[in-house]
Amino acid sequence: MASRPVTRQQTRRSPSTVACEACRKLKMRCVRPSRPEDSSEPCDRCRRNGRTCSIPPSQPLGRRPGANAEKEVFDLLLSKMQSNEGQSHRPTNGKAANVQAASSNPVVTESTTIKQAGITSHVGHDPVSNPLALLVAASGAIQSESVSNTPISTVESTDEGPTPYLTSIGNLNERSTYVSLGLQLSSESLQSGLDALFAAPTSNPKCTDYFRPPDDGPPRDVSPDLDPVELGLISMEEAYHLFPIYFIRLHPVNGILDPKLHTVDYVRSQSALLFTWMLALTAQFDHGSAAIAKRLRLHGEKLSRHVHASGLKSVEIVQGYYISLLSATPARTLSEERSWLYTMYAFGVAAELGLDQASPTYTYNNDGKIIPKRTPGPPTRHDIEDQTRRERLTRNRERTWLRILLWERANSGASGRMNAIPETDLTRNIERWWMHPLADSTDKHTVAFILLRRHLADLHAEVQRQTLMPHSNPHWVRDRIDAALESWRKTWIYAIAPSSEPLPDVHLHHVYLHNRLWTLSFALQASISNNRDLKAIRDDCFQAAVHCCEVAVRDLQQIGEPLYCMLAPTWAMISYAAILALKLFPFVHQPRSEGEIELLALLAQVALQLERAGTTPSHRFGIAAILGQQLLMILRTRAAGLASITTIADSDHDDNNSGVRNTSCPLSREHLSNISSATGMTQDTDVLGPLVSPYDPCLATATMGMDSDLMGDEFADLFREIFGPSFGEVF
Repeated sequence: MASRPVTRQQTRRSPSTVACEACRKLKMRCVRPSRPEDSSEPCDRCRRNGRTCSIPPSQPLGRRPGANAEKEVFDLLLSKMQSNEGQSHRPTNGKAANVQAASSNPVVTESTTIKQAGITSHVGHDPVSNPLALLVAASGAIQSESVSNTPISTVESTDEGPTPYLTSIGNLNERSTYVSLGLQLSSESLQSGLDALFAAPTSNPKCTDYFRPPDDGPPRDVSPDLDPVELGLISMEEAYHLFPIYFIRLHPVNGILDPKLHTVDYVRSQSALLFTWMLALTAQFDHGSAAIAKRLRLHGEKLSRHVHASGLKSVEIVQGYYISLLSATPARTLSEERSWLYTMYAFGVAAELGLDQASPTYTYNNDGKIIPKRTPGPPTRHDIEDQTRRERLTRNRERTWLRILLWERANSGASGRMNAIPETDLTRNIERWWMHPLADSTDKHTVAFILLRRHLADLHAEVQRQTLMPHSNPHWVRDRIDAALESWRKTWIYAIAPSSEPLPDVHLHHVYLHNRLWTLSFALQASISNNRDLKAIRDDCFQAAVHCCEVAVRDLQQIGEPLYCMLAPTWAMISYAAILALKLFPFVHQPRSEGEIELLALLAQVALQLERAGTTPSHRFGIAAILGQQLLMILRTRAAGLASITTIADSDHDDNNSGVRNTSCPLSREHLSNISSATGMTQDTDVLGPLVSPYDPCLATATMGMDSDLMGDEFADLFREIFGPSFGEVF
């Protein structure tokens, strides 16, 4: 007797294959400590993440009941659609064929052609100054009209014969009413162009796929295999705990997000990169989140490489890179750093997404007043909420562009290229941008940074021109810089009332001091080249560098840990000021073996504060710690050299008193001259003693070779990675 075939209802899955919904979604193994059929015990992954472990009911194997009937219905509908499509392309008479061809072909009538090309409907919105964007807009206008690709030759090949109108429009010689453009081309060349318009396409054009926008928008970095919660790196309870800490500690300085918009659920649904780096950096500054910080940091580095390699683009991706670049833990070695690569990618994505374009939700009048664009008639509550959300999203795009633009311009300036802020509708009215009803408290500092960068670009160009001219006042550079920045300083540093959190205002003050020093250093470089007003500019640079170091030590001692989340360029500029002061001291003050003890004490305190700022909490190691450790090594070598020189000088003095002449001095004038020529700075021989280098005294005799480090090997490489490939030229 033949056995009865096994049906779908009789077959059940083996208990060993049962997995919960979360593990099925991740396509990962579901591990349970007890027997698989006991569904009351959660699996290891769900227990670790603190979520409900739900096992769906087992589905029978085989074909579902009614599958054949569904296929028959589908085939019937498909055949009916094909028959209707065939009837729509079959003309009943010559007149119908003409009408159908005229309505289906994009070049039949002049009005249809203009409309499909986007000339009438998009004349006021086409980006006429952007060639590629104009092509995309024209392609989008054609696709929006659902233009048929049926060629004219196909329509003419009917039983009724070719349409006279379509035949005559393709003959250039028979039409005398066309507008002549005065072209110097032959009639045969123009006629061949017309023939190409009416010829049947030989293959499917690839341009339709190239210019077609994606159906669901640009690809985003959102999937279960990227989300840190789905991967078990952090729970939602921990995410809800860390998000408020981010907006309290890091947001006042980063200033690129909107606390009302960037909630936990919103950020998680938009970008895994932004979600991961927000949590990772917050955990780094949270004393009780050491384990979470390490897991999320490694995942964030993986996501940064994945997003860059995959070419993913979104506003949130730009924000994620911005946050990671400004405060993240540096790489293990300098060769592994990818900061400059990610900076260029984030800025390019922001420009490609058009974040610098004019806002579609509000405009500015001649006085700079914001005028929202609203629909006519009294707005309803739904209209107000929808308009508010659109304006908030628009400001999110604008804020992202302004911040990433500031970061890119800072890198360019560090490389010796003081590029100006581009003039757009947004930047022309930037003074009032932070007064919008939906503005965040950090928007005013964004505006201040933009205006400062604009002043610095103009000031840099003027100083470069003035350095070639003689001036009666040797301190003209310092006076010109202070006069140009005085109005900005009074407006944004002292006029604005201090907020409850002093961090943004303190950070803004440091940025002002650093940029003032930076502009003086550009003038010093030009003065070294033409040997004009060198002593005065050198004195002004030294005083500015010492002042930056003094303010940094004072603020870090008084405010402490809240300042430790300042951005990476701020720590780099503090270290830069210390190195510059160390280099300029022999030129400003007559060198003596014990003359720079107070300067060394100040700079040593700077190094200690930098190292403390980069290693608080104990599980964190930021860029400030690297800069502080390197600066401390340089200062220790300098101090050891001073001690050895003092010993040699005392020995010389004793030998001279006893009638013995010492001829074995380790630092001869010839060696000091070689050091001076290697540095490229002018030697002041009238104030130098026989045992003092005109550039970096004592560093040439250091056992650790720190003179070469100071000149641009390890230390300059670190600055070059922070600010860009050309930063080594600043030294």
